[in-house]
Amino acid sequence: MSNPVFDKLETQWAKESQYTPAGYPTMPGYTPSSQPSAGNAADQRYPYSTANSYSTQAGSASSMDYGQYTQSQMESMYQAPAADAVDRGVMTYDDVIMKTGISLGVLLVAATATWMLSAVNPSMAIVLSGVGVLVGFILAMVNSFSRTIRPALILAYAAFEGLALGAVSAVFELMYPGIVVQALVATAGVFGVTLALFASGKVRNSSKLMKFTLIALIGILVYRLLSWVLTLTGVLSSGGFDSITVMGIPLGIVVGLLAVFVGAACLIGDFDQARIGVEQGVPAKYAWMCAFGILVTVVWMYLEILRLIAAFRDN
Repeated sequence: MSNPVFDKLETQWAKESQYTPAGYPTMPGYTPSSQPSAGNAADQRYPYSTANSYSTQAGSASSMDYGQYTQSQMESMYQAPAADAVDRGVMTYDDVIMKTGISLGVLLVAATATWMLSAVNPSMAIVLSGVGVLVGFILAMVNSFSRTIRPALILAYAAFEGLALGAVSAVFELMYPGIVVQALVATAGVFGVTLALFASGKVRNSSKLMKFTLIALIGILVYRLLSWVLTLTGVLSSGGFDSITVMGIPLGIVVGLLAVFVGAACLIGDFDQARIGVEQGVPAKYAWMCAFGILVTVVWMYLEILRLIAAFRDN
């Protein structure tokens, strides 16, 4: 599993799946029952096999008792519209799309507000970026490891990530005019192409792909951390590891291309987990967790694309 947000979901989905052990969709209020005893097994399988399972009154067919329902109640239930996934309270693709769209909308609104404020007072960009990164990281940890799904905290994470991205984007825009639009278009392009390939069945998730993605993701994070520490201590120049060239190509470009590929692989894992949740009929509340996982991947991929375009423009 490449995205840590989804690490805990499979076991929870297995516990809260809306399907019976035989593979049939459950109805609201369903709870697995124990095995019937030998004495009443036939009665439970065939509720109308006993004499008192139903009764009739002379000359009145409407008084027939179907177990715990009367004939009129049975007829009204039969004529009622069938319950769909929404009525049964299970997660659907529409739920995931809507929750993801809401989260991205909150992030974009916060980023735009920070962008405009940073344009008026550039020094505020550093403060807002630090606050957004710190609070966003804390909320990410809470949402990832909490047993309770809290949509308000997920939207709060989106808002604080928007603060950080808006400030960071404003700084990059001052250094490289036009880079933010390029990064947004590239991120949307990678997201759209990855989703189209996954939906068409041409790209599928696999254990080998996820193992490679997890190893590459950890490697990139270690690379970024070491580069930041060594630059901060003066061991490396201001460019860090990114300024080192390999066969004339800056290492930052090579790592940046790898990071974008890893981000696309993480999206494949995110989409696959959403598919598994829908197929298993998990409760609708998990649509927020799917949206949160996708949001984390998109934010990280946007930052990597922003750094990659900056490296290309420097060279």
